[in-house]
Amino acid sequence: MSTFKNINKSSTLIEKNVVSYKHTFTTASVGIQSIKIVSGSISQSYWDSLNVMFYTSGSSVYGNETKLEFDNFAYKDRKQFLTKYHGYPSSSIITIPQKYYGERIKSGSVKFTDLNNTDSSGNNPVIKDDGFGNLYSTNANSNWGTLTASSAGTNNSISSSDNYVGNIFYEHGLAIITETGSWSGSVNYSDFGTNFTLDIESQDTKYTHEYEVTLKPNEFNHTMNYSARMPVGTFETLNDLTASILSNEYIAAEFTSSDWQPYITHIHLYQDGDYDTPAITANLVKPIRKSDKIPITFKIRLDI
Repeated sequence: MSTFKNINKSSTLIEKNVVSYKHTFTTASVGIQSIKIVSGSISQSYWDSLNVMFYTSGSSVYGNETKLEFDNFAYKDRKQFLTKYHGYPSSSIITIPQKYYGERIKSGSVKFTDLNNTDSSGNNPVIKDDGFGNLYSTNANSNWGTLTASSAGTNNSISSSDNYVGNIFYEHGLAIITETGSWSGSVNYSDFGTNFTLDIESQDTKYTHEYEVTLKPNEFNHTMNYSARMPVGTFETLNDLTASILSNEYIAAEFTSSDWQPYITHIHLYQDGDYDTPAITANLVKPIRKSDKIPITFKIRLDI
């Protein structure tokens, strides 16, 4: 009988898949922080850090007309516009813990809704990302600050560079509202961040390992279930009976006929050289009867 056998490594497959999960946060969500940066306040250090990390690439010199691109944040023919952060140490930061966004926030999945403010029609401010690291208001009043599609002139999209109100850094879980103008006649962008909902999709890479285990007709034809073994001798206690069964390598006679075959309930995979503790255990949905006539192949999939 075969107890162990090697896996055919040539049949092993490894697939890479990117998966995403939707999350909705509020100001009360654990770990979500909203920090308002005001010039000359104690939060000046936040602005200094962000300025060096993302906006001036280590340079202490910045200007209103400078547009910087980073390899991590540049995508094909589109780019992240960072100019509205320059010129004044004032903004609002929303931080998202990595346990929520995984490897990165999915591009184009960010939706920020401020709940404390409305325009004259009762609409709450809604800010989204354009998929390239820029935040724009989807419903700003065209008479105040940010333009809308109907009043954007040559920029016929509300997600054009003229309408950006901040940035999102997908790999770091940082959303920064940098626009200091008015969203509507009575509401400024600096009013946002004290009561809001935030929708994102987290993004992670999963690797699926697929192993093939083929059992030939002459392999694994004996049960490893101790309850099928035959006790030897007479016994006065249950412990003596159990010890006899465990020490006997032969199964009971009713399990030795030519018509009897064991059922497979799970498959253990071991590291090479360590056959005591399985590295992976695959539990079958239902027991499968082992055939002594034809090979049986099991495919085991493991997501990491």
